[in-house]
Amino acid sequence: MSPNAVEPGTRLVDRYRLDKHLGEAGGTAYWRAHDELLDRSVGVCLLSADDSQAERVLGAARRAAAVTDPRFLRVLDASEVESPLGSVVYVVNEWVRATNLTDLLADGPLPPAEARDLVREIADALDSAHRDGLAHLCLQPEHVLRTSHGQVKIVGLAVEAAVRGIEATDETDAAHRDTQGVAAVGYAALTARWPGPESTGLAAAPHDGDALCSPRQVRAGIPHDIDQLVSRALDVPGTAGPAVRTPAALAAALGDARVTTRVPAVRPPGGSTSDSFPPGRLAPYDDQGRRRPGRTTVLAWGAVAVVLCVGLALALGQVITGLGGEDSGDATTPDSTSSPSGSAAATGDPVTVQGVSTLDPPPDGNGDENGYAAQRAVDGKTSTAWTTKSYNEQFGPAGLKDGVGLVLDLGAPTPLSSVTVRTVGATDLEIRTADQEGAALDDYDLMATASDVDRRAVLRPQDDVTARYVLVWLTSLPADGTGYRGQVQEVTITR
Repeated sequence: MSPNAVEPGTRLVDRYRLDKHLGEAGGTAYWRAHDELLDRSVGVCLLSADDSQAERVLGAARRAAAVTDPRFLRVLDASEVESPLGSVVYVVNEWVRATNLTDLLADGPLPPAEARDLVREIADALDSAHRDGLAHLCLQPEHVLRTSHGQVKIVGLAVEAAVRGIEATDETDAAHRDTQGVAAVGYAALTARWPGPESTGLAAAPHDGDALCSPRQVRAGIPHDIDQLVSRALDVPGTAGPAVRTPAALAAALGDARVTTRVPAVRPPGGSTSDSFPPGRLAPYDDQGRRRPGRTTVLAWGAVAVVLCVGLALALGQVITGLGGEDSGDATTPDSTSSPSGSAAATGDPVTVQGVSTLDPPPDGNGDENGYAAQRAVDGKTSTAWTTKSYNEQFGPAGLKDGVGLVLDLGAPTPLSSVTVRTVGATDLEIRTADQEGAALDDYDLMATASDVDRRAVLRPQDDVTARYVLVWLTSLPADGTGYRGQVQEVTITR
């Protein structure tokens, strides 16, 4: 049976009705089909059982079916079947309403922050697959889907390579191939150009002689650190820094990357470089060619400013004392679900967090919310942060989901005096507690809430609370470009 000769309406194993031919590659045909048993759309890959790759495709599909990571399209069924037209191997995948990256880039490249999040998500997913002993090996923009809710789906894990006859020599080679595949997708997302030799529907990336041009050479405004990471993973000649060889390393590096650009050194008039000035000293001219104030001038104005600030603070203190007011601190106060806190400063003995994980429960969540970065919310540094995924819709009853959060394990039941949360951007959040770690929001009891938290909130329980697990649940995220994304810099707990 030739898969390319199949007509619409053909039924496989009295269950899958082939509705629309989507394309073909060699002797393999791709169809949208309808699962008549479960009344749902599915994707079907067909190839003749006589094809030299048929056995490998069937084996790859059966291994991929065991993968539970929701970022990969699930393999639902795979088998060989006899028909009046001959023997055929079929692979059935879940069907999602989504747009592939090639089509997303038809109107131009993605914003750098969005491209970084997309690539980090793909790299993290492939790292998860590699830990299960599976690889993609031929990742292209057509294999990357984004749903209307902003979720990433990857098509063809293991199976696509088997269809094309692509094999890795060992685990190291597989990791390197997939890292380069992710980086190539990142290059495409940043530039709307494809750096590989394959035809993908995107324009080919430019070269300087035999060397691939870096993303920043193709498109202005791409952050330096992301440009360097993608270039290092693609082995672009002349790129500073060590090569990136595994999806795990690429995901971690992208998590640390900031969407900022490198600011060029200030140069004085006449073309001399900043090397002409002693290290650590400012050049005497600004970027408009104006002479900077000297050290003495700066110190003098600094002293005047200090005197004025001290005088103003003393005067303001007298006014507040005369009015009988209190210093309310710089924190956002909780709403009526927590007791009035008076001063917003956290008091009590700090509690050491023993572990931290993310909570993104079904049916709306996929079970993980950038869990690899959760530790950053309890590392004692506000320079790092746990960041949620980017969403096209705000959370809430009418949005994509109710929220996402961090679960902090205190190691043992602990009396709670306060929970301090530092965020970036206006964020609504809840503090919930439990004695046992739960997989659903309802497994945690509400302790306190806060709205429009931007920078810092101290939340206290209305009544005495003792718990082992503390859930920081984000119910509304700040706007981030064209979508929404939350950041938690630090969570501290006192008893």
